[in-house]
Amino acid sequence: MLSTIQQLLEKRDTKTLTHALIHSSRWLLGERLHYGPVQQRGLMAHWLDIMSRSGSIEQCATLHSGDIDAGLFCFNSTSSKAYFITMCEHSDGAIKQLLQWVDSASLAKHYNTDENETGSTSSTSMDFWPEPDPLQLSEFDPQLHQYTTHAGINDVLCGNSSDAIQTMLTDWWQIWQGFDSAGIEGVYAQLSHLSINSTVINDAGTIRSSIASWLTQLEGTLQRRYSQLEQIVADENSALVRWRIDADIKSGNGLVRVRLPIVTMLTFTKGKIENEYWVIDSLAFEKRFGIPLPF
Repeated sequence: MLSTIQQLLEKRDTKTLTHALIHSSRWLLGERLHYGPVQQRGLMAHWLDIMSRSGSIEQCATLHSGDIDAGLFCFNSTSSKAYFITMCEHSDGAIKQLLQWVDSASLAKHYNTDENETGSTSSTSMDFWPEPDPLQLSEFDPQLHQYTTHAGINDVLCGNSSDAIQTMLTDWWQIWQGFDSAGIEGVYAQLSHLSINSTVINDAGTIRSSIASWLTQLEGTLQRRYSQLEQIVADENSALVRWRIDADIKSGNGLVRVRLPIVTMLTFTKGKIENEYWVIDSLAFEKRFGIPLPF
């Protein structure tokens, strides 16, 4: 069912996606859930508008696990790059939910290139970007996990994955949740790629120093940081991890307690992580908390 989004973006095909959406389908964009054909047709129109200004789109990674498909896409232009992740949960040819997470700050720069040449539009915003839902509800249901309040890999993993994949994900989570820089070399391939939105953290084999430096920066910027898993979908070649960070961030009005949703796409090679992409919706974060993303 991921092909319905590809056809929308590449062929401007709204008919196929419209037929796959049913009355109860929900579509997440900008940290806001959209229901019904009126709202969802509006999202299609926005994507068509974005595509009319885009140089090209590339599919960087895919994932298929049971009734869930996911893909990492990248808008490319001569001056910018913007990633987004789409996850589609489907049944019998119908889309139950379509979830999209976008590097919205990079996309805004990409989208507004033409307007900026005439000086009429800000490069860091998009007027049509949704207002995020006021409530941030966790995907981790404590009623289903009565003996722990902190989710582990097995608590949120959808479908069946090998023991090797589960062990790798557990070690990966220990790095980012447990601030375990010593575990980096055992998890990442020597020539791995790590990017946070459009910012490349590691792309030249300096695996331990660059990732450890980013981990240290994250720990220092986000005070009283607590990380929690929400959902993991995995196959033998890749994984999609939905997680969040609760933390205090310094602002002009003192400390602000925030909840930062993060979606990470991982690809594997020879038992280690080869590529890792974090996608964070910066515009949704700023709209929700009134402060910019601190990195």
